[in-house]
Amino acid sequence: MTNHKFNLPNFDRAEDLLNDLFEVVNSKESELAGGEIQELKRGATAIQRLKETTITFGNPRSRLIPLTAEGFEEKGVELNYEIKQLMKQFDFYSMVVSIDPKPQPSVLISKLECQLNFAPQGKEEVIVHRIIPDSKWQTVLKTGVNLNLGLDANLEVGFGVDVSEFTKIVNLPDYDKLKANIKTKNELKTFIVLDSLNYRLGKFNLFAQGEDNSRCYWRLEKPEIQDKSTVKFDIIFKVPKGLESVDLIGNVWIEPSIDWLNSELIDVMSTLPGHLKNLFGSKDQAAKSFAVGVKEEWIDEKQIILPKRLSEKSHLLHPSPLNPPKLGDF
Repeated sequence: MTNHKFNLPNFDRAEDLLNDLFEVVNSKESELAGGEIQELKRGATAIQRLKETTITFGNPRSRLIPLTAEGFEEKGVELNYEIKQLMKQFDFYSMVVSIDPKPQPSVLISKLECQLNFAPQGKEEVIVHRIIPDSKWQTVLKTGVNLNLGLDANLEVGFGVDVSEFTKIVNLPDYDKLKANIKTKNELKTFIVLDSLNYRLGKFNLFAQGEDNSRCYWRLEKPEIQDKSTVKFDIIFKVPKGLESVDLIGNVWIEPSIDWLNSELIDVMSTLPGHLKNLFGSKDQAAKSFAVGVKEEWIDEKQIILPKRLSEKSHLLHPSPLNPPKLGDF
């Protein structure tokens, strides 16, 4: 992967710039109003609402499950030979990461971006096997229907759709390219890793990257984020057999629409000091400079403990003289 895809904002610097912008705009608008002390004017109100906008991670442990050949067989899915061989070398897991953005009223978003970075690396490197969803599924996600997401015999993604909403999918212009992976929920024969997936985010564009790496990334462009929108991503990753824990560092942020911010600051834009005015020379630079985000680290005492596979626990349920349970197993 190329590093420019992961050009992270400096969240502390962005907060300082927003504070500076608020102070300047509030002062300038007050002057234009004759210096009277009253409610915040248009530009200061917009910046204040952007400052109050938040975005947070859910707990990645909340839906972290091991993926095993035995587990798939219990669901009636016989894994293919290649995947079975990989499972002899690696332990596979599915992890759902929830993102909770809360833009304040009237704040328009140009991008929502999320980067996840796993450790350790080297001979114990965590490898991302599947990124869900990826860009080929954006037309399905845009429909806003409720989807069950599962993995088939090749660990490829399949979507299950309610019968009542299936016509919304069938009428998509690229349905013929996707239909092999889309069934009604009753017909879908997969290992379900995420149910009731629902992206009600308008006509967004989706970009995802990171398979076969220890770092992955999503970008949603121009999402129409509502107050109660939650964005869910699923990562299928593999680790060397027997690895008990992993570190995870997540960065997630939203960038404001600079067209929106320009329109809110139109009365005072020409009076801004140079270091702020210059930021607006490039929409991309300005959007990243005023990004609102958070960095979360699951390391050290917060390290993510990988759940044991069913086959590893079987001796506890059916102990034998040759394989007795050990003190501390329970």
